[in-house]
Amino acid sequence: MDSQQDKIKDREALENAYTNFVEPHVNQLIEIDAQSLPTIPVVHSGFYCVSGWLLLTLLYCFWMRWRTESHLEPKTKNNIRY
Repeated sequence: MDSQQDKIKDREALENAYTNFVEPHVNQLIEIDAQSLPTIPVVHSGFYCVSGWLLLTLLYCFWMRWRTESHLEPKTKNNIRY
């Protein structure tokens, strides 16, 4: 039973060492100064990019539909079929 308690104590010591020594150092390395970050309007540029592609896609679909519909009608003179 002593070996089990020794393992528990060793584990607690390792967890305390991480919490006391390692975690503050890691947090200091990860910390980012919010004022040093550039302010780039990512939302607006992404919205404009998606809107542009959507507009181009819709225009292409309408153009292809118009082309196929105009080619389906037979060529007639004065709308009289021969």
